[in-house]
Amino acid sequence: MKKIKLLMGMGLILVMLLSACQGISVNIPGFSQPTATPTPQAGTDIELTSTPDVEVTSVATVEPVTSLTLWIPPEMDPESGTEAGQILGERLQLFSDLNGGLEVNVRVKDVSGTGGLLDALTATSEAAPEALPDLIALPRTDLETAALKGLIYPLDGLTEIPDDTDWFNFTQEMALLQGSTFGLPFAADAIVLTYRSASMEEIPATWTELLSGEISLAFPADSSDALLTLALYQAQGGLIQDNQRRPVLEAEPLTTVFELYQTGAQSEVLLPWLDQIQTLGQAWSAYREGQANMSITWVSNFLKELPADTTLAPLLPMATGTVSLGTGMSWALATPNEARQQLAVELAEFLVNPQFLASWTSAAGYLPTRPSSLDGWEDSALASVLGQIGTSSRLIPSNDIITSLGPLLREGTRQVLQGLMPPNQAAQTAVESLEE
Repeated sequence: MKKIKLLMGMGLILVMLLSACQGISVNIPGFSQPTATPTPQAGTDIELTSTPDVEVTSVATVEPVTSLTLWIPPEMDPESGTEAGQILGERLQLFSDLNGGLEVNVRVKDVSGTGGLLDALTATSEAAPEALPDLIALPRTDLETAALKGLIYPLDGLTEIPDDTDWFNFTQEMALLQGSTFGLPFAADAIVLTYRSASMEEIPATWTELLSGEISLAFPADSSDALLTLALYQAQGGLIQDNQRRPVLEAEPLTTVFELYQTGAQSEVLLPWLDQIQTLGQAWSAYREGQANMSITWVSNFLKELPADTTLAPLLPMATGTVSLGTGMSWALATPNEARQQLAVELAEFLVNPQFLASWTSAAGYLPTRPSSLDGWEDSALASVLGQIGTSSRLIPSNDIITSLGPLLREGTRQVLQGLMPPNQAAQTAVESLEE
């Protein structure tokens, strides 16, 4: 070894001597060819330059995704023993099988309140972001809140399904906020009319005819959302936002709605106890208990029970046609981990497949978010009515619009039903109160 080093050293010395005498450039394998350096003249300062540091970039190893976590409400629990839960569980197992045995973890949380889906999402994002779910099932109102707070992530660029034509208009809009898509809708609900089949052979064609009759109607007159009033007002052509997207009310169409309520109160189709009904669920309960023979309620209340003595119908038309208001639940992306986001979105796509939604919504008691899913319902007559309801529905206005308009419409409704104020005055009062 020492001999080899000695010979190499002598060789290098020889090369250097030859280069100095004859100006011969030498290329040494493995090194770049240096440029010739002029010999400095006597008395010339030599400027030394340091060799630049070489930055070594390390390539991060991306860990494979071996599990996904979902947060869902109790009614969707695969272990609840319900048909809908079983169908969802089987779908999740199929996704796991198609993805190499991927582990899909399901966490059940209340829909709302302390410890509910939105509350838990907020707390976890602050205290333990590593424990956030990949997907979370959120109602539209909570989806809006979560998106504005930055708790969920837009799906733009991750999926093309929201651009599909196989959505009801209101369900497609349900996933949008400020121009971005924040969810894939899987369950829808809408306001409908139900009536006891034995009480009438067919539903009247107009609200005036219905409210001038003799069959009592239950609806939440004391609701802070005032969704029925808002639906009828919009069906009459009333605007809820101005050009600057500020809440607005118009006196003329609102007067028409209040005149209908006055007609119903005078004919006793709308009874005094309605001012104690605050929700569409309470209106359904009053109907089921026999306090009224018609009700305004959520379509899901009807679908979950399918009472044999009850017929389902869309809301009756006003000046511009039939308008119902709809809402629902969507799968939202909650993980900030980009490596997990794509697989989570693939699972969400898998869970809004029209054929799957046909069986799951039928079992769960919801209006499908995709019209083609109704083709898979066994009861074709019911599916036809649900198609009409889905087509005529608009998305319930945003939280801030409901907060601004709902209490004013509720107060006007109560004033008219109790005979304390004529319809035109109640409408004008609501308009002026909003402008203050």
